[in-house]
Amino acid sequence: KSSIASKIIVGFEEETNWIIRKLTTGPAKIDVISIVGMPGLEKTTMAYKVYNDKSVVEHFDVRVWCIVDQERNEKKLLQKIYNQVFGMKEKFSEDRIDDGVADKLWKRLFGKRYLIVLDDLWDTATWDELTRPFPEFQKRSRIILTSRKQEVALHGKCHSDPLYLRLFTQGESWELLEKRVFGEEHCPDELLDVGEKIARKCGGLPLVLDLIGGVIAKKEKKKVLWLEVLKNLNSFIFKDEEEVMKVVQLSYDHLSNHLKPCLLYFASYPKDQDIEISELKDLWSAEGFVEQSEMRSVEEVMEVYMDE
Repeated sequence: KSSIASKIIVGFEEETNWIIRKLTTGPAKIDVISIVGMPGLEKTTMAYKVYNDKSVVEHFDVRVWCIVDQERNEKKLLQKIYNQVFGMKEKFSEDRIDDGVADKLWKRLFGKRYLIVLDDLWDTATWDELTRPFPEFQKRSRIILTSRKQEVALHGKCHSDPLYLRLFTQGESWELLEKRVFGEEHCPDELLDVGEKIARKCGGLPLVLDLIGGVIAKKEKKKVLWLEVLKNLNSFIFKDEEEVMKVVQLSYDHLSNHLKPCLLYFASYPKDQDIEISELKDLWSAEGFVEQSEMRSVEEVMEVYMDE
């Protein structure tokens, strides 16, 4: 979640307010709010935004965030939820799974108003197993479900219809791209036309806009360089996950050579694992990714890498 927290969030104001209303008002019985859409629409970012909204935080006794992804071990996932409910912060270990975790979780949640986020759920069987220990009583508890699959959202539906995320408007697209590149400043007039064309070519997908913004931010603010990015984007039509992954590749290709192995190293970690920066620095150094220079120590070079 820490990587989500650092993201620039724009757009979807109406949708965000709708979800917050669904979480804090409505039926006393448990309800499921599903956020559905193709990869790149930032379903997780939206869920994180409402999960941390002040009115939502104050409304619930217990809040839990569980990244599901394609994990097939439901007991392991329940243990992660259990650890959050009980406030356990130690790293998760598979050899410490409690066989009675489902029953203990049910007892712990009973009588409480809880909010549980199941992020990136892929199949209905996992939904059935994960939600079995969630008590259904008149406390206005809620579950947020994010999925790219409509059938999963419909399977979990209680009262509220799923929210199918739309693409960004051109205005939202340009707002995100401009903030990603210039921060609080505005785009210079000479780059405005090509910048808006780049935003339009990103197909309304926040993830693509974020990645392309990262590419542009590292370049000199010259029109000829921006036109080169626009030319590369002209070959993409963002209709499926494969096209989105091509932009991820484009973003990777524009990284400095010394950063590429550092980024690839993250692939050795599970999707939802917290990574200690001090540990990561030691590992990168041991792998030979970081070299001391005449001007900087290894520690100073590491700080530069982390900032980049």
